[in-house]
Amino acid sequence: MNKEETYLPQGTILKNRYEVISVIGTGGFGITYRAVDQLLDCYVAIKEFFPKKWASRENGKSRRVAFYQDDESKKIVEECLHNFRHEAKILEKIKDVPYIARLKDYFPENETEYIVLSLVQGETLSDYVKKRSGKLPAAEALSYIQYTFDTLKYLHGMGIIHRDISPGNLMISEDQVLYLIDFGSATSFDGKEEFQSEQVFEHKGLQAPEHSRPDMQGPWTDIFSLCATIVYLITGEGIAEAEERMLLDELPQRLMKTSLSSRQQNALMRGLNPNINYRFADIEGLHAELYGEALTADNLPKEWNVFYHAKTDIGSRKINQDNFMVDTVFYYKGEDCEQAGTLTCHPEEIHVAAVCDGVGGANYGELASKAAIQAVIHFVEQQPEGDVLPDRLLEDLLDQINAKILQLCEKIGQTATTLSLLMWQGNRYYAVNIGDSPIFLLRKGKLKRISTPQTKADLNIMTQRPVQKGDFNTLTQFLGRKGVSGSQMAAFHYGKLQAGDTFLVCSDGVSKKLEESRLKRFLSKKGEKSVPAMFKAISKNTDNDNYTAVVLKF
Repeated sequence: MNKEETYLPQGTILKNRYEVISVIGTGGFGITYRAVDQLLDCYVAIKEFFPKKWASRENGKSRRVAFYQDDESKKIVEECLHNFRHEAKILEKIKDVPYIARLKDYFPENETEYIVLSLVQGETLSDYVKKRSGKLPAAEALSYIQYTFDTLKYLHGMGIIHRDISPGNLMISEDQVLYLIDFGSATSFDGKEEFQSEQVFEHKGLQAPEHSRPDMQGPWTDIFSLCATIVYLITGEGIAEAEERMLLDELPQRLMKTSLSSRQQNALMRGLNPNINYRFADIEGLHAELYGEALTADNLPKEWNVFYHAKTDIGSRKINQDNFMVDTVFYYKGEDCEQAGTLTCHPEEIHVAAVCDGVGGANYGELASKAAIQAVIHFVEQQPEGDVLPDRLLEDLLDQINAKILQLCEKIGQTATTLSLLMWQGNRYYAVNIGDSPIFLLRKGKLKRISTPQTKADLNIMTQRPVQKGDFNTLTQFLGRKGVSGSQMAAFHYGKLQAGDTFLVCSDGVSKKLEESRLKRFLSKKGEKSVPAMFKAISKNTDNDNYTAVVLKF
Protein backbone atom coordinates (compact mmCIF):
# COMPACT_ATOMS: atom_id res chain seq x y z
CA MET A 1 0.00 0.00 0.00
CA ASN A 2 1.50 3.36 -1.03
CA LYS A 3 1.26 6.53 1.05
CA GLU A 4 -1.69 7.92 -0.89
CA GLU A 5 -3.70 4.78 -0.18
CA THR A 6 -2.73 4.90 3.50
CA TYR A 7 -3.90 8.48 4.10
CA LEU A 8 -7.47 9.70 4.24
CA PRO A 9 -8.07 11.60 0.98
CA GLN A 10 -8.62 15.35 0.91
CA GLY A 11 -12.27 16.20 1.44
CA THR A 12 -13.00 13.24 3.74
CA ILE A 13 -15.62 14.20 6.35
CA LEU A 14 -15.21 12.80 9.86
CA LYS A 15 -18.01 12.83 12.47
CA ASN A 16 -20.13 14.82 9.97
CA ARG A 17 -18.08 17.82 11.08
CA TYR A 18 -14.35 17.71 10.27
CA GLU A 19 -13.12 18.00 6.68
CA VAL A 20 -9.64 16.63 5.99
CA ILE A 21 -7.43 19.09 4.09
CA SER A 22 -3.92 17.60 4.09
CA VAL A 23 -1.43 15.40 5.94
CA ILE A 24 0.73 17.19 8.53
CA GLY A 25 2.87 14.27 9.63
CA THR A 26 3.07 10.54 10.29
CA GLY A 27 4.54 8.31 12.97
CA GLY A 28 4.71 4.66 13.85
CA PHE A 29 1.31 4.77 15.55
CA GLY A 30 -0.71 7.34 13.66
CA ILE A 31 -1.29 9.99 11.02
CA THR A 32 -1.92 13.68 11.76
CA TYR A 33 -4.10 15.72 9.40
CA ARG A 34 -4.86 19.39 8.96
CA ALA A 35 -8.65 19.75 8.87
CA VAL A 36 -11.51 22.23 9.00
CA ASP A 37 -14.05 22.20 11.82
CA GLN A 38 -17.17 23.01 9.78
CA LEU A 39 -19.24 23.75 12.88
CA LEU A 40 -16.91 26.38 14.36
CA ASP A 41 -15.26 27.46 11.10
CA CYS A 42 -11.68 27.01 12.25
CA TYR A 43 -8.65 24.85 11.51
CA VAL A 44 -7.81 21.85 13.69
CA ALA A 45 -5.28 19.02 13.81
CA ILE A 46 -6.64 15.45 13.83
CA LYS A 47 -4.58 12.45 14.96
CA GLU A 48 -5.77 9.13 13.56
CA PHE A 49 -4.83 5.88 15.29
CA PHE A 50 -3.06 3.97 12.51
CA PRO A 51 -0.16 1.71 13.56
CA LYS A 52 1.15 1.25 10.05
CA LYS A 53 3.00 -2.03 10.72
CA TRP A 54 -0.17 -3.73 11.91
CA ALA A 55 -2.94 -2.01 9.92
CA SER A 56 -4.21 -1.37 6.41
CA ARG A 57 -6.93 0.81 4.93
CA GLU A 58 -9.78 -0.33 2.73
CA ASN A 59 -10.00 1.18 -0.72
CA GLY A 60 -13.15 2.92 -1.87
CA LYS A 61 -15.51 5.29 -0.12
CA SER A 62 -15.44 3.84 3.40
CA ARG A 63 -11.65 4.17 4.00
CA ARG A 64 -12.06 1.96 7.08
CA VAL A 65 -9.00 0.68 8.92
CA ALA A 66 -8.43 -3.07 9.22
CA PHE A 67 -6.01 -4.44 11.84
CA TYR A 68 -4.07 -7.67 11.45
CA GLN A 69 -5.78 -10.47 13.35
CA ASP A 70 -3.00 -12.88 14.34
CA ASP A 71 -2.49 -13.17 18.11
CA GLU A 72 0.79 -11.24 18.24
CA SER A 73 -0.53 -8.36 16.10
CA LYS A 74 -3.78 -8.12 18.07
CA LYS A 75 -1.84 -7.83 21.31
CA ILE A 76 0.42 -5.09 19.95
CA VAL A 77 -2.55 -3.15 18.49
CA GLU A 78 -4.40 -3.36 21.80
CA GLU A 79 -1.36 -1.97 23.66
CA CYS A 80 -0.93 0.83 21.13
CA LEU A 81 -4.62 1.74 21.25
CA HIS A 82 -4.44 1.78 25.05
CA ASN A 83 -1.60 4.32 24.79
CA PHE A 84 -3.54 6.37 22.21
CA ARG A 85 -6.54 6.60 24.54
CA HIS A 86 -4.21 7.35 27.43
CA GLU A 87 -2.87 10.36 25.51
CA ALA A 88 -6.44 11.65 25.06
CA LYS A 89 -7.08 11.27 28.81
CA ILE A 90 -3.89 13.18 29.63
CA LEU A 91 -4.84 15.96 27.20
CA GLU A 92 -8.28 16.23 28.81
CA LYS A 93 -6.64 16.65 32.22
CA ILE A 94 -4.24 19.37 31.06
CA LYS A 95 -6.58 21.41 28.85
CA ASP A 96 -5.91 24.52 30.98
CA VAL A 97 -2.11 24.27 30.69
CA PRO A 98 -0.55 27.10 28.60
CA TYR A 99 1.34 26.64 25.36
CA ILE A 100 0.12 23.19 24.33
CA ALA A 101 -2.05 21.90 21.48
CA ARG A 102 -5.34 21.58 23.36
CA LEU A 103 -7.78 18.66 23.13
CA LYS A 104 -11.02 19.61 21.35
CA ASP A 105 -12.67 16.25 20.59
CA TYR A 106 -12.24 12.47 20.66
CA PHE A 107 -14.33 9.94 18.74
CA PRO A 108 -14.32 6.50 17.07
CA GLU A 109 -14.92 6.13 13.32
CA ASN A 110 -13.71 4.00 10.38
CA GLU A 111 -13.05 1.13 12.83
CA THR A 112 -10.33 3.26 14.49
CA GLU A 113 -10.19 6.33 16.76
CA TYR A 114 -9.37 10.04 16.40
CA ILE A 115 -8.03 12.84 18.62
CA VAL A 116 -8.87 16.44 17.59
CA LEU A 117 -6.50 19.19 18.73
CA SER A 118 -6.19 22.92 18.32
CA LEU A 119 -3.88 23.52 15.35
CA VAL A 120 -0.50 25.11 16.06
CA GLN A 121 0.65 26.61 12.78
CA GLY A 122 4.40 26.96 12.52
CA GLU A 123 7.49 24.75 12.47
CA THR A 124 9.36 22.55 14.91
CA LEU A 125 12.46 23.85 16.66
CA SER A 126 14.33 21.05 14.92
CA ASP A 127 13.39 22.38 11.46
CA TYR A 128 13.95 25.99 12.55
CA VAL A 129 17.49 25.24 13.77
CA LYS A 130 18.36 23.47 10.51
CA LYS A 131 17.50 26.64 8.59
CA ARG A 132 19.76 28.61 10.97
CA SER A 133 22.94 26.70 10.13
CA GLY A 134 22.34 24.12 12.82
CA LYS A 135 22.36 26.19 16.02
CA LEU A 136 20.97 29.30 17.69
CA PRO A 137 22.51 32.10 19.76
CA ALA A 138 22.14 31.27 23.45
CA ALA A 139 19.94 34.32 24.14
CA GLU A 140 17.51 33.39 21.36
CA ALA A 141 17.27 29.74 22.42
CA LEU A 142 16.63 30.66 26.06
CA SER A 143 14.05 33.25 25.01
CA TYR A 144 12.01 30.58 23.22
CA ILE A 145 12.45 27.98 25.98
CA GLN A 146 10.92 30.35 28.56
CA TYR A 147 7.51 29.28 27.25
CA THR A 148 8.29 25.63 27.95
CA PHE A 149 9.21 26.45 31.54
CA ASP A 150 5.70 27.89 31.97
CA THR A 151 4.18 24.72 30.50
CA LEU A 152 6.25 22.36 32.66
CA LYS A 153 5.52 24.34 35.81
CA TYR A 154 1.81 23.69 35.29
CA LEU A 155 2.27 20.05 34.22
CA HIS A 156 4.53 19.13 37.13
CA GLY A 157 2.21 20.92 39.53
CA MET A 158 -0.54 18.56 38.33
CA GLY A 159 1.68 15.50 38.87
CA ILE A 160 2.28 14.92 35.13
CA ILE A 161 5.56 14.60 33.22
CA HIS A 162 5.93 14.80 29.42
CA ARG A 163 8.88 12.36 29.04
CA ASP A 164 9.53 13.19 25.38
CA ILE A 165 10.87 16.77 25.31
CA SER A 166 12.96 17.32 22.20
CA PRO A 167 13.43 19.93 19.43
CA GLY A 168 11.01 17.89 17.31
CA ASN A 169 8.27 18.18 19.93
CA LEU A 170 8.57 21.95 20.37
CA MET A 171 6.69 24.07 17.82
CA ILE A 172 7.37 27.73 17.06
CA SER A 173 4.03 29.23 16.08
CA GLU A 174 3.72 31.89 13.43
CA ASP A 175 3.71 34.56 16.15
CA GLN A 176 6.92 33.23 17.74
CA VAL A 177 5.37 31.40 20.71
CA LEU A 178 6.81 27.99 21.64
CA TYR A 179 4.33 25.13 22.11
CA LEU A 180 5.03 21.70 23.62
CA ILE A 181 3.36 18.99 21.53
CA ASP A 182 2.95 15.19 21.40
CA PHE A 183 1.79 13.88 24.78
CA GLY A 184 1.88 10.22 23.73
CA SER A 185 4.52 9.51 26.38
CA ALA A 186 3.13 11.73 29.13
CA THR A 187 1.93 10.21 32.38
CA SER A 188 1.47 10.83 36.08
CA PHE A 189 4.41 10.42 38.41
CA ASP A 190 2.32 10.26 41.59
CA GLY A 191 1.79 6.48 41.42
CA LYS A 192 -1.91 6.78 40.60
CA GLU A 193 -1.68 5.37 37.10
CA GLU A 194 0.43 3.05 35.01
CA PHE A 195 3.43 4.41 33.07
CA GLN A 196 3.19 4.02 29.33
CA SER A 197 6.85 3.13 28.99
CA GLU A 198 6.55 1.39 25.64
CA GLN A 199 5.43 4.68 24.04
CA VAL A 200 8.62 6.60 24.84
CA PHE A 201 10.47 7.48 21.65
CA GLU A 202 14.22 7.16 21.32
CA HIS A 203 15.99 10.52 20.93
CA LYS A 204 19.73 9.98 21.22
CA GLY A 205 21.17 11.90 24.14
CA LEU A 206 17.88 13.64 24.96
CA GLN A 207 16.31 10.97 27.12
CA ALA A 208 17.15 10.73 30.80
CA PRO A 209 19.06 7.57 31.80
CA GLU A 210 16.12 6.46 33.98
CA HIS A 211 13.66 6.36 31.05
CA SER A 212 13.40 2.56 31.38
CA ARG A 213 12.81 2.77 35.15
CA PRO A 214 9.27 4.12 35.77
CA ASP A 215 9.79 3.98 39.55
CA MET A 216 12.63 6.53 39.30
CA GLN A 217 10.93 9.09 37.04
CA GLY A 218 9.65 12.51 38.04
CA PRO A 219 10.07 16.22 37.16
CA TRP A 220 13.84 15.66 37.04
CA THR A 221 13.25 13.41 34.03
CA ASP A 222 11.78 16.30 32.02
CA ILE A 223 14.53 18.58 33.37
CA PHE A 224 17.19 16.29 31.86
CA SER A 225 15.52 16.31 28.42
CA LEU A 226 14.92 20.07 28.55
CA CYS A 227 18.58 20.76 29.37
CA ALA A 228 19.71 18.36 26.63
CA THR A 229 17.42 20.21 24.18
CA ILE A 230 18.91 23.58 25.19
CA VAL A 231 22.45 22.22 24.68
CA TYR A 232 21.48 20.91 21.24
CA LEU A 233 19.96 24.27 20.22
CA ILE A 234 23.00 26.26 21.35
CA THR A 235 25.84 23.97 20.26
CA GLY A 236 24.23 22.25 17.28
CA GLU A 237 25.18 18.87 18.72
CA GLY A 238 23.47 16.29 20.91
CA ILE A 239 25.08 14.97 24.06
CA ALA A 240 26.62 11.56 24.59
CA GLU A 241 24.73 8.81 26.37
CA ALA A 242 25.13 8.65 30.15
CA GLU A 243 27.44 5.62 30.01
CA GLU A 244 29.84 7.40 27.65
CA ARG A 245 29.83 10.57 29.73
CA MET A 246 30.79 8.60 32.82
CA LEU A 247 34.06 7.73 31.06
CA LEU A 248 34.70 11.03 29.29
CA ASP A 249 32.40 14.04 29.39
CA GLU A 250 33.24 16.69 26.80
CA LEU A 251 30.14 18.75 27.58
CA PRO A 252 31.81 21.28 29.95
CA GLN A 253 34.36 22.25 27.28
CA ARG A 254 31.62 22.63 24.65
CA LEU A 255 29.54 24.86 26.90
CA MET A 256 32.56 27.05 27.66
CA LYS A 257 32.70 27.95 23.96
CA THR A 258 29.17 29.40 24.07
CA SER A 259 28.03 32.81 25.30
CA LEU A 260 26.42 31.26 28.38
CA SER A 261 27.52 32.58 31.77
CA SER A 262 29.33 30.28 34.21
CA ARG A 263 26.16 30.09 36.28
CA GLN A 264 24.12 29.01 33.24
CA GLN A 265 26.71 26.42 32.21
CA ASN A 266 26.72 24.95 35.70
CA ALA A 267 22.90 24.87 35.71
CA LEU A 268 22.82 22.84 32.49
CA MET A 269 25.49 20.46 33.76
CA ARG A 270 23.49 19.93 36.95
CA GLY A 271 20.29 19.36 34.99
CA LEU A 272 22.12 16.76 32.86
CA ASN A 273 23.65 14.82 35.73
CA PRO A 274 23.04 11.08 35.12
CA ASN A 275 22.33 10.66 38.83
CA ILE A 276 18.82 11.95 39.63
CA ASN A 277 19.89 12.76 43.21
CA TYR A 278 22.17 15.52 41.93
CA ARG A 279 19.73 17.08 39.44
CA PHE A 280 17.29 19.88 40.17
CA ALA A 281 14.26 18.51 41.99
CA ASP A 282 11.88 20.95 40.30
CA ILE A 283 11.65 23.16 37.22
CA GLU A 284 11.64 26.35 39.34
CA GLY A 285 15.18 25.64 40.56
CA LEU A 286 16.53 25.25 37.02
CA HIS A 287 14.75 28.41 35.87
CA ALA A 288 16.25 30.47 38.72
CA GLU A 289 19.78 29.40 37.74
CA LEU A 290 19.35 29.89 33.99
CA TYR A 291 17.45 33.18 34.09
CA GLY A 292 18.45 34.57 37.47
CA GLU A 293 14.89 34.73 38.75
CA ALA A 294 12.28 32.45 40.26
CA LEU A 295 9.50 30.96 38.13
CA THR A 296 6.42 32.01 40.10
CA ALA A 297 3.07 33.55 39.31
CA ASP A 298 4.05 36.67 41.29
CA ASN A 299 7.33 37.13 39.42
CA LEU A 300 6.22 40.13 37.39
CA PRO A 301 8.58 42.66 35.85
CA LYS A 302 9.21 46.10 37.21
CA GLU A 303 6.94 48.78 35.85
CA TRP A 304 6.82 49.27 32.09
CA ASN A 305 7.15 52.74 30.62
CA VAL A 306 5.17 52.32 27.42
CA PHE A 307 5.27 55.01 24.74
CA TYR A 308 2.12 55.26 22.65
CA HIS A 309 1.07 57.31 19.65
CA ALA A 310 -2.50 57.17 18.34
CA LYS A 311 -4.10 58.86 15.34
CA THR A 312 -7.37 58.67 13.44
CA ASP A 313 -8.08 60.21 10.05
CA ILE A 314 -11.58 60.18 8.54
CA GLY A 315 -10.27 60.41 4.98
CA SER A 316 -12.91 61.61 2.53
CA ARG A 317 -15.89 60.24 4.47
CA LYS A 318 -18.24 62.65 6.22
CA ILE A 319 -18.85 60.25 9.12
CA ASN A 320 -15.99 58.70 10.99
CA GLN A 321 -16.47 55.02 11.72
CA ASP A 322 -13.02 54.49 13.22
CA ASN A 323 -12.37 55.26 16.89
CA PHE A 324 -9.51 54.58 19.26
CA MET A 325 -8.95 54.35 22.99
CA VAL A 326 -5.79 54.01 25.05
CA ASP A 327 -5.89 52.67 28.61
CA THR A 328 -8.92 51.49 30.52
CA VAL A 329 -10.76 54.82 30.60
CA PHE A 330 -13.25 54.93 27.73
CA TYR A 331 -12.58 58.00 25.70
CA TYR A 332 -13.51 57.38 22.11
CA LYS A 333 -12.25 59.86 19.57
CA GLY A 334 -14.33 61.06 16.68
CA GLU A 335 -13.24 63.04 13.62
CA ASP A 336 -9.53 63.61 12.95
CA CYS A 337 -7.46 63.48 16.13
CA GLU A 338 -4.02 62.54 17.43
CA GLN A 339 -2.57 61.75 20.83
CA ALA A 340 0.82 60.62 22.16
CA GLY A 341 2.37 60.03 25.55
CA THR A 342 3.91 57.53 27.95
CA LEU A 343 2.04 55.10 30.21
CA THR A 344 3.64 54.01 33.46
CA CYS A 345 2.33 50.46 33.87
CA HIS A 346 2.62 48.73 37.24
CA PRO A 347 2.46 44.90 37.40
CA GLU A 348 -0.96 44.75 39.03
CA GLU A 349 -2.61 47.11 36.53
CA ILE A 350 -4.59 46.23 33.41
CA HIS A 351 -3.99 48.48 30.41
CA VAL A 352 -5.84 48.53 27.10
CA ALA A 353 -5.40 49.98 23.63
CA ALA A 354 -8.17 49.42 21.11
CA VAL A 355 -9.40 50.44 17.68
CA CYS A 356 -12.98 49.90 16.52
CA ASP A 357 -14.59 50.34 13.13
CA GLY A 358 -18.38 50.40 13.17
CA VAL A 359 -20.15 48.69 10.30
CA GLY A 360 -23.40 50.31 9.19
CA GLY A 361 -22.92 53.44 11.29
CA ALA A 362 -20.32 54.87 13.62
CA ASN A 363 -22.54 54.99 16.70
CA TYR A 364 -23.55 51.33 16.49
CA GLY A 365 -19.99 50.15 15.96
CA GLU A 366 -18.77 52.26 18.86
CA LEU A 367 -21.38 50.83 21.23
CA ALA A 368 -20.66 47.27 20.15
CA SER A 369 -16.92 47.75 20.59
CA LYS A 370 -17.35 49.34 23.99
CA ALA A 371 -19.49 46.40 25.13
CA ALA A 372 -16.84 43.96 23.91
CA ILE A 373 -14.02 45.84 25.65
CA GLN A 374 -15.95 45.96 28.91
CA ALA A 375 -16.42 42.18 28.69
CA VAL A 376 -12.65 41.69 28.24
CA ILE A 377 -11.67 43.90 31.17
CA HIS A 378 -14.27 42.39 33.47
CA PHE A 379 -13.12 38.88 32.52
CA VAL A 380 -9.43 39.52 33.23
CA GLU A 381 -10.23 41.25 36.51
CA GLN A 382 -11.82 38.00 37.70
CA GLN A 383 -8.61 36.00 37.11
CA PRO A 384 -5.81 35.63 39.71
CA GLU A 385 -3.07 38.19 39.18
CA GLY A 386 -0.15 36.95 37.14
CA ASP A 387 -1.75 33.67 36.06
CA VAL A 388 -1.76 32.57 32.44
CA LEU A 389 -5.28 32.60 31.00
CA PRO A 390 -6.07 29.07 29.73
CA ASP A 391 -7.40 28.66 26.20
CA ARG A 392 -10.68 27.25 27.52
CA LEU A 393 -11.32 30.35 29.63
CA LEU A 394 -10.43 32.62 26.75
CA GLU A 395 -12.95 30.81 24.57
CA ASP A 396 -15.53 31.53 27.26
CA LEU A 397 -14.47 35.16 27.03
CA LEU A 398 -15.06 35.22 23.28
CA ASP A 399 -18.52 33.77 23.82
CA GLN A 400 -19.17 36.61 26.27
CA ILE A 401 -18.02 39.17 23.70
CA ASN A 402 -20.31 37.74 21.03
CA ALA A 403 -23.19 37.60 23.51
CA LYS A 404 -22.64 41.27 24.42
CA ILE A 405 -22.81 42.29 20.77
CA LEU A 406 -25.93 40.20 20.19
CA GLN A 407 -27.65 41.72 23.22
CA LEU A 408 -26.87 45.13 21.81
CA CYS A 409 -28.31 44.10 18.44
CA GLU A 410 -31.59 43.09 20.03
CA LYS A 411 -31.88 46.50 21.71
CA ILE A 412 -30.94 48.85 18.89
CA GLY A 413 -31.44 46.79 15.75
CA GLN A 414 -28.95 45.59 13.20
CA THR A 415 -25.34 46.42 14.02
CA ALA A 416 -21.85 45.03 13.80
CA THR A 417 -18.30 46.04 14.47
CA THR A 418 -14.71 45.13 13.83
CA LEU A 419 -12.44 45.55 16.82
CA SER A 420 -8.75 45.10 17.56
CA LEU A 421 -7.82 45.21 21.24
CA LEU A 422 -4.47 44.82 22.98
CA MET A 423 -4.53 44.39 26.75
CA TRP A 424 -1.51 43.87 28.99
CA GLN A 425 -0.96 43.14 32.65
CA GLY A 426 2.48 42.63 34.14
CA ASN A 427 4.53 40.67 31.61
CA ARG A 428 1.55 39.19 29.72
CA TYR A 429 -0.37 40.54 26.76
CA TYR A 430 -3.73 39.49 25.37
CA ALA A 431 -4.78 40.34 21.82
CA VAL A 432 -8.46 40.08 20.89
CA ASN A 433 -10.07 41.01 17.63
CA ILE A 434 -13.43 40.75 15.94
CA GLY A 435 -13.42 40.90 12.18
CA ASP A 436 -10.45 42.09 10.17
CA SER A 437 -9.11 44.97 12.25
CA PRO A 438 -5.58 43.61 12.79
CA ILE A 439 -2.84 43.70 15.42
CA PHE A 440 0.84 43.50 14.44
CA LEU A 441 3.86 42.73 16.64
CA LEU A 442 7.38 43.82 15.71
CA ARG A 443 9.88 41.83 17.78
CA LYS A 444 13.61 41.63 17.15
CA GLY A 445 13.21 42.79 13.57
CA LYS A 446 10.41 40.33 12.72
CA LEU A 447 6.88 41.55 12.01
CA LYS A 448 3.98 39.19 12.73
CA ARG A 449 0.24 39.69 12.38
CA ILE A 450 -1.45 38.29 15.48
CA SER A 451 -5.04 37.58 16.52
CA THR A 452 -6.43 37.05 13.03
CA PRO A 453 -9.78 35.22 12.95
CA GLN A 454 -10.28 32.46 10.42
CA THR A 455 -13.58 32.99 8.69
CA LYS A 456 -15.64 30.57 6.66
CA ALA A 457 -14.66 32.58 3.59
CA ASP A 458 -10.97 31.94 4.37
CA LEU A 459 -11.65 28.24 4.74
CA ASN A 460 -13.53 28.06 1.46
CA ILE A 461 -10.59 29.65 -0.30
CA MET A 462 -8.23 27.13 1.34
CA THR A 463 -10.38 24.21 0.22
CA GLN A 464 -10.94 25.71 -3.26
CA ARG A 465 -14.69 26.01 -2.80
CA PRO A 466 -16.83 28.95 -3.97
CA VAL A 467 -17.03 31.88 -1.56
CA GLN A 468 -20.65 32.85 -0.98
CA LYS A 469 -21.79 36.28 0.15
CA GLY A 470 -23.20 34.85 3.37
CA ASP A 471 -19.89 33.24 4.27
CA PHE A 472 -18.59 36.53 5.62
CA ASN A 473 -21.30 36.68 8.27
CA THR A 474 -19.81 33.94 10.43
CA LEU A 475 -20.92 35.48 13.70
CA THR A 476 -24.56 35.16 12.69
CA GLN A 477 -24.07 31.68 11.25
CA PHE A 478 -22.26 30.34 14.30
CA LEU A 479 -24.71 31.65 16.87
CA GLY A 480 -27.78 31.14 14.70
CA ARG A 481 -29.16 34.58 15.47
CA LYS A 482 -30.44 37.41 13.28
CA GLY A 483 -29.67 41.10 13.46
CA VAL A 484 -25.91 41.08 13.05
CA SER A 485 -24.16 41.82 9.78
CA GLY A 486 -20.58 42.33 8.77
CA SER A 487 -18.89 40.91 11.88
CA GLN A 488 -16.75 37.82 11.95
CA MET A 489 -15.96 35.47 14.80
CA ALA A 490 -13.73 36.84 17.51
CA ALA A 491 -10.18 35.49 17.87
CA PHE A 492 -7.50 35.79 20.54
CA HIS A 493 -3.82 35.36 21.20
CA TYR A 494 -1.74 35.76 24.35
CA GLY A 495 1.96 35.77 25.11
CA LYS A 496 4.82 37.27 27.10
CA LEU A 497 5.96 40.84 26.67
CA GLN A 498 9.60 41.51 25.90
CA ALA A 499 11.51 44.76 26.20
CA GLY A 500 11.65 46.33 22.74
CA ASP A 501 8.30 44.94 21.56
CA THR A 502 6.36 47.28 19.29
CA PHE A 503 2.65 46.72 18.68
CA LEU A 504 0.45 48.23 15.99
CA VAL A 505 -3.29 48.13 16.74
CA CYS A 506 -5.13 49.46 13.71
CA SER A 507 -8.20 49.45 11.49
CA ASP A 508 -8.27 47.35 8.35
CA GLY A 509 -7.95 50.54 6.31
CA VAL A 510 -4.33 50.82 7.46
CA SER A 511 -3.37 47.21 6.76
CA LYS A 512 -5.05 47.20 3.35
CA LYS A 513 -3.18 50.28 2.17
CA LEU A 514 0.28 49.37 3.45
CA GLU A 515 2.13 46.14 2.79
CA GLU A 516 3.74 44.44 5.78
CA SER A 517 7.24 45.31 4.54
CA ARG A 518 6.34 49.01 4.70
CA LEU A 519 4.64 48.62 8.08
CA LYS A 520 7.80 47.02 9.42
CA ARG A 521 9.85 49.93 8.13
CA PHE A 522 7.53 52.51 9.73
CA LEU A 523 7.32 50.69 13.07
CA SER A 524 11.12 50.44 13.22
CA LYS A 525 11.41 54.25 13.32
CA LYS A 526 12.31 55.80 16.66
CA GLY A 527 10.04 57.70 19.00
CA GLU A 528 7.10 59.55 17.50
CA LYS A 529 8.08 59.02 13.85
CA SER A 530 6.19 55.76 13.27
CA VAL A 531 2.62 57.07 13.05
CA PRO A 532 3.30 60.27 11.02
CA ALA A 533 5.31 58.28 8.48
CA MET A 534 2.53 55.71 8.25
CA PHE A 535 -0.24 58.27 7.69
CA LYS A 536 1.86 60.24 5.20
CA ALA A 537 2.12 57.08 3.09
CA ILE A 538 -1.61 56.36 3.46
CA SER A 539 -2.59 59.90 2.45
CA LYS A 540 -1.08 59.31 -0.98
CA ASN A 541 -3.91 56.84 -1.62
CA THR A 542 -7.18 58.51 -2.54
CA ASP A 543 -10.26 56.58 -1.55
CA ASN A 544 -13.25 56.80 0.76
CA ASP A 545 -11.99 55.05 3.90
CA ASN A 546 -11.11 55.88 7.50
CA TYR A 547 -7.79 55.09 9.14
CA THR A 548 -6.92 54.60 12.79
CA ALA A 549 -3.68 53.36 14.31
CA VAL A 550 -2.25 53.01 17.81
CA VAL A 551 1.47 52.26 18.12
CA LEU A 552 2.86 51.05 21.47
CA LYS A 553 6.56 50.66 22.21
CA PHE A 554 7.55 48.64 25.29
